[in-house]
Amino acid sequence: MPAIRGSGTVNGRSPINPPTLIEHKNLRFLIADAPSNNNLALYIQEFERYNVTDVVRVCDPTYHIKPLEERGMKVHDWVFGDGEAPPTQIVNDWLDLVQKRFGECVDEGVRPTIACHCVAGLGRNRRQGLSMEVNLTIRQRYSETEIEGVALE
Repeated sequence: MPAIRGSGTVNGRSPINPPTLIEHKNLRFLIADAPSNNNLALYIQEFERYNVTDVVRVCDPTYHIKPLEERGMKVHDWVFGDGEAPPTQIVNDWLDLVQKRFGECVDEGVRPTIACHCVAGLGRNRRQGLSMEVNLTIRQRYSETEIEGVALE
Protein backbone atom coordinates (compact mmCIF):
# COMPACT_ATOMS: atom_id res chain seq x y z
CA MET A 1 0.00 0.00 0.00
CA PRO A 2 1.46 3.39 -0.92
CA ALA A 3 2.27 5.91 1.78
CA ILE A 4 0.42 9.20 1.25
CA ARG A 5 1.08 12.34 3.24
CA GLY A 6 0.76 16.08 2.91
CA SER A 7 3.76 18.31 3.10
CA GLY A 8 4.41 20.85 5.83
CA THR A 9 5.36 24.47 5.61
CA VAL A 10 8.67 25.77 4.36
CA ASN A 11 10.04 28.91 5.98
CA GLY A 12 6.67 29.39 7.64
CA ARG A 13 4.83 29.51 4.31
CA SER A 14 3.42 26.87 2.01
CA PRO A 15 1.07 26.78 -0.95
CA ILE A 16 -2.62 27.12 -0.04
CA ASN A 17 -3.11 23.46 -0.95
CA PRO A 18 0.23 21.86 -0.06
CA PRO A 19 1.41 19.07 -2.37
CA THR A 20 0.85 15.45 -1.38
CA LEU A 21 3.70 12.94 -1.47
CA ILE A 22 2.87 9.42 -2.63
CA GLU A 23 5.54 6.77 -2.02
CA HIS A 24 5.55 3.13 -3.02
CA LYS A 25 8.77 1.13 -2.82
CA ASN A 26 11.31 3.31 -4.66
CA LEU A 27 8.62 5.37 -6.45
CA ARG A 28 7.97 8.94 -5.24
CA PHE A 29 5.36 11.28 -6.70
CA LEU A 30 4.39 14.74 -5.50
CA ILE A 31 0.83 15.67 -6.51
CA ALA A 32 0.16 19.41 -6.56
CA ASP A 33 -2.13 22.19 -7.70
CA ALA A 34 -0.82 24.17 -10.65
CA PRO A 35 1.58 26.89 -9.56
CA SER A 36 1.27 30.39 -10.94
CA ASN A 37 4.01 32.94 -11.44
CA ASN A 38 2.80 34.57 -8.19
CA ASN A 39 3.34 31.51 -5.99
CA LEU A 40 5.95 29.56 -7.95
CA ALA A 41 8.64 30.29 -5.33
CA LEU A 42 6.59 28.42 -2.70
CA TYR A 43 6.23 25.41 -4.99
CA ILE A 44 9.94 25.47 -5.82
CA GLN A 45 10.69 25.28 -2.08
CA GLU A 46 8.39 22.27 -1.79
CA PHE A 47 9.88 20.67 -4.90
CA GLU A 48 13.42 21.12 -3.58
CA ARG A 49 12.38 19.70 -0.21
CA TYR A 50 11.35 16.46 -1.92
CA ASN A 51 14.20 16.38 -4.47
CA VAL A 52 11.89 16.82 -7.46
CA THR A 53 13.76 16.10 -10.69
CA ASP A 54 10.81 16.39 -13.07
CA VAL A 55 7.56 18.36 -13.14
CA VAL A 56 4.79 16.95 -15.32
CA ARG A 57 2.15 19.48 -16.41
CA VAL A 58 -1.05 17.90 -17.71
CA CYS A 59 -2.76 21.27 -18.14
CA ASP A 60 -2.06 24.45 -20.06
CA PRO A 61 0.95 26.36 -18.66
CA THR A 62 0.22 28.72 -15.76
CA TYR A 63 3.83 29.74 -15.00
CA HIS A 64 7.24 30.23 -16.57
CA ILE A 65 9.50 27.17 -16.43
CA LYS A 66 12.85 29.02 -16.36
CA PRO A 67 13.06 29.18 -12.52
CA LEU A 68 12.56 25.40 -12.37
CA GLU A 69 15.08 24.71 -15.13
CA GLU A 70 17.61 26.94 -13.35
CA ARG A 71 17.34 24.55 -10.40
CA GLY A 72 17.83 21.46 -12.54
CA MET A 73 14.16 20.42 -12.77
CA LYS A 74 12.86 19.30 -16.15
CA VAL A 75 9.30 20.33 -17.06
CA HIS A 76 7.27 17.97 -19.25
CA ASP A 77 4.18 19.43 -20.94
CA TRP A 78 1.86 16.45 -21.41
CA VAL A 79 -1.48 18.22 -21.75
CA PHE A 80 -4.71 16.31 -22.26
CA GLY A 81 -8.38 17.14 -21.75
CA ASP A 82 -9.86 17.40 -18.28
CA GLY A 83 -11.79 14.25 -17.42
CA GLU A 84 -10.25 12.34 -20.33
CA ALA A 85 -7.83 9.44 -20.21
CA PRO A 86 -4.33 10.43 -21.33
CA PRO A 87 -3.47 9.50 -24.92
CA THR A 88 -1.28 6.43 -25.42
CA GLN A 89 1.78 8.57 -26.24
CA ILE A 90 1.52 10.44 -22.93
CA VAL A 91 1.12 7.15 -21.02
CA ASN A 92 4.20 5.76 -22.78
CA ASP A 93 6.17 8.97 -22.11
CA TRP A 94 5.12 8.79 -18.44
CA LEU A 95 6.20 5.16 -18.10
CA ASP A 96 9.52 5.94 -19.81
CA LEU A 97 10.11 8.83 -17.40
CA VAL A 98 9.26 6.69 -14.37
CA GLN A 99 11.60 3.94 -15.56
CA LYS A 100 14.38 6.43 -16.23
CA ARG A 101 14.07 8.21 -12.87
CA PHE A 102 13.39 5.29 -10.59
CA GLY A 103 15.14 2.54 -12.52
CA GLU A 104 18.44 4.36 -11.96
CA CYS A 105 17.70 5.09 -8.29
CA VAL A 106 20.34 3.38 -6.15
CA ASP A 107 21.22 5.98 -3.49
CA GLU A 108 18.64 5.73 -0.69
CA GLY A 109 19.81 9.08 0.69
CA VAL A 110 19.00 11.05 -2.48
CA ARG A 111 15.75 9.66 -3.86
CA PRO A 112 14.24 11.47 -6.86
CA THR A 113 10.61 12.57 -6.96
CA ILE A 114 8.39 13.30 -9.94
CA ALA A 115 5.93 16.17 -9.36
CA CYS A 116 2.70 16.15 -11.33
CA HIS A 117 -0.07 18.73 -11.53
CA CYS A 118 -3.11 19.88 -13.40
CA VAL A 119 -5.02 23.11 -12.78
CA ALA A 120 -6.95 21.86 -9.72
CA GLY A 121 -4.40 19.29 -8.58
CA LEU A 122 -6.79 17.48 -6.29
CA GLY A 123 -8.99 16.04 -9.03
CA ARG A 124 -7.72 13.99 -11.90
CA ASN A 125 -4.12 14.26 -10.81
CA ARG A 126 -4.54 12.22 -7.64
CA ARG A 127 -6.47 9.59 -9.57
CA GLN A 128 -3.98 9.72 -12.41
CA GLY A 129 -1.05 9.27 -10.06
CA LEU A 130 -2.68 6.33 -8.33
CA SER A 131 -3.79 4.69 -11.58
CA MET A 132 -0.28 5.05 -12.98
CA GLU A 133 1.10 3.53 -9.80
CA VAL A 134 -1.24 0.54 -10.22
CA ASN A 135 -0.08 0.25 -13.83
CA LEU A 136 3.55 0.29 -12.71
CA THR A 137 2.90 -2.33 -10.05
CA ILE A 138 1.32 -4.58 -12.67
CA ARG A 139 4.30 -4.03 -14.97
CA GLN A 140 6.70 -4.94 -12.14
CA ARG A 141 4.87 -8.21 -11.46
CA TYR A 142 4.10 -9.45 -14.96
CA SER A 143 6.03 -9.71 -18.22
CA GLU A 144 5.04 -7.63 -21.25
CA THR A 145 3.76 -10.83 -22.92
CA GLU A 146 1.44 -11.54 -19.97
CA ILE A 147 0.18 -7.94 -19.97
CA GLU A 148 -0.46 -7.98 -23.72
CA GLY A 149 -2.29 -11.30 -23.37
CA VAL A 150 -4.68 -9.83 -20.82
CA ALA A 151 -5.23 -6.69 -22.94
CA LEU A 152 -6.12 -8.79 -25.98
CA GLU A 153 -8.73 -10.89 -24.14
